[in-house]
Amino acid sequence: MNETFKLDSNFTDTGELIDIQTVDGEISLKAACYFINVDGKGELETLLKRIKSKPSPHADCLEQWRACLNEHEISIKNKEFDKFWVSNYLRYDTCSPEERKQTGSKCSFSNFDYIMKNKINIWDLSSPLLNELKEFLRLFNE
Repeated sequence: MNETFKLDSNFTDTGELIDIQTVDGEISLKAACYFINVDGKGELETLLKRIKSKPSPHADCLEQWRACLNEHEISIKNKEFDKFWVSNYLRYDTCSPEERKQTGSKCSFSNFDYIMKNKINIWDLSSPLLNELKEFLRLFNE
C-alpha cells in the first residue's frame, strides 16, 4: 500500500476517517476500517446469529449436533459453526417450502443480496449490537 498511497496516519481506531492520497498526489480520499464482531469475538456470522428476529428451531438444534460431535472428540470452530447456523437459519427457518425449491437463489449466503432486499425482516436491525456499526457508517455522511 505504501508504494501507491501516502498515509497521513495509520488505522488505529475503527471510528475515524484517515486521509489517503496516491504517492503522486493525483488522487485523494478518506478511508476507515471496521471489524464486525460481537463483544470482540466472531465476525459477520456471529453478529447475524445474534440479531436474528424469527424463531430458529432448525438452526438452534445445531447446538445438540455440536455437542454430539464433541462427544466423539470432533470439534468445530466457532466461526464455522456460526456460518453453518446462519445457513440453516436462512434455509430452514426463514424460507417457505416454495422458496426452498430455489435454495441457492432465495435461501443461502450465495445470494445474500436477495435476502437483504427481500427478507430484511429476518434480522432485528434495531438491535443495540448494531449501534457501533451504525455510528461507523455515519462517518461517511459527513
